[in-house]
Amino acid sequence: MASLPEFSFRRWSAWAPAMSVADNWLAWARCETSLPDHEETAAVRAMPPLLRRRSHPLGRAALEALYAPELAYADQPIILCSRHGEIDRSAILLQALATEGKVSPQEFSMSVHNAIPGLFLIARQSRSPVIALASENRLALSGITEALVRLADGVSSVILIFCDAPLPMLFRPFVYNEPTCFAFALEMTAGRDYRLACNDTDTAPSQEADSAPMSDSALPLLRFILDERESALPLSADWRLSRLEAGHA
Repeated sequence: MASLPEFSFRRWSAWAPAMSVADNWLAWARCETSLPDHEETAAVRAMPPLLRRRSHPLGRAALEALYAPELAYADQPIILCSRHGEIDRSAILLQALATEGKVSPQEFSMSVHNAIPGLFLIARQSRSPVIALASENRLALSGITEALVRLADGVSSVILIFCDAPLPMLFRPFVYNEPTCFAFALEMTAGRDYRLACNDTDTAPSQEADSAPMSDSALPLLRFILDERESALPLSADWRLSRLEAGHA
């Protein structure tokens, strides 16, 4: 089997309630703090108010991460990865459809998965391509795989944005619920820091990775990138993200 391409994450940004500073996220990655369990909506002051008002809390979290100066967005392709997207809007639309037989066109247009990056690109007057992905428990794997395809097509870097929020009470008994609204963005480029590894064909995973539980959330990906103590992160039953040693052959 041919070696899979290697890559790097050059820049990152993240937002969650009371977690707007990089030091907060680094402390969280080291398990020194946990994500606060309270409500707060990202300000997104960089976006024109007429567009900002169209976004709900999840959209604002993602927009705040995209606008972050440390990400330095420069019209790269965007891959948005969200397990449920604007599920609060979708739930309201479904209830309206059941009771009234019709839905608001504007609310529907903002409930689709690509609405968040679309709003961002409208504000920037950018024609950059957008891909929106949803996956039950392979969100990180799906996003990284899609980004590798974009890099193989010749782009120099891709912006991966992961975002999700707590589910409406209607759905919580049936599926994993995120602890809080969050979003994080990663600039993925060609490099020599990481590689996707298949558990069947590549070197056996480390003891830490082999015993680590699978997560339905994308947050472990950010923790793995920020906290460099682990050598591998399981992304599915078959695939893991491996951290490469500096100067490897």
